[in-house]
Amino acid sequence: MKTLARLLASSLFVCTVGSGLAVAQHVDKVTAGGFITGTPTAARGNFGLNVRNPAAPSGHLNYLDHGTTPIHVSSTSITSYTIVNATTRTFTGTCTINGVGGFTFTCTVVDNGEPGTADTFSLSLSSGYNASGTLVGGNVQVHPVP
Repeated sequence: MKTLARLLASSLFVCTVGSGLAVAQHVDKVTAGGFITGTPTAARGNFGLNVRNPAAPSGHLNYLDHGTTPIHVSSTSITSYTIVNATTRTFTGTCTINGVGGFTFTCTVVDNGEPGTADTFSLSLSSGYNASGTLVGGNVQVHPVP
C-alpha cells in the first residue's frame, strides 16, 4: 500500500491507496504559537509550530529567545511525532540555530484547554539549550483524530 498526505478542505487527511481503492482518514496534528518566559536568558521566548501525522511526521517549528544574544531555532525536518496522551504531543527533528545547521531538538507541548493560559511549551536542543514554561501568551491546539 502507498500512503500520501494531502491537505483537503482545511483538514489534513492521509489517503491510503491499495487495490484501486482510496480511503481518506484524518490524522493527528498540533498547532501552536505564543511565548514563554522560562528561558535561560530570562527573556521572552516566542514560538510557532505546526506538526502532524505520527505515521509520516512533517511540519515546522520556529523559536526565538529574545535575550541579549538572541537564539533563533528553525526546524529543517521533523523526524518523530508522538501522541503522549490526549493533550500532550512530543516531536523531534533537526534544526538550525542562528542559521547554523547540524543540531537536533525535542519539543513537547501540552494543550490544557482554552484560552491557552495553562498550556505549556518545552524545547531542548542538542547544543544544551533548554527552555520551558507555561504560556504567558498564545495557545496550543491539539487536533486529535476524530
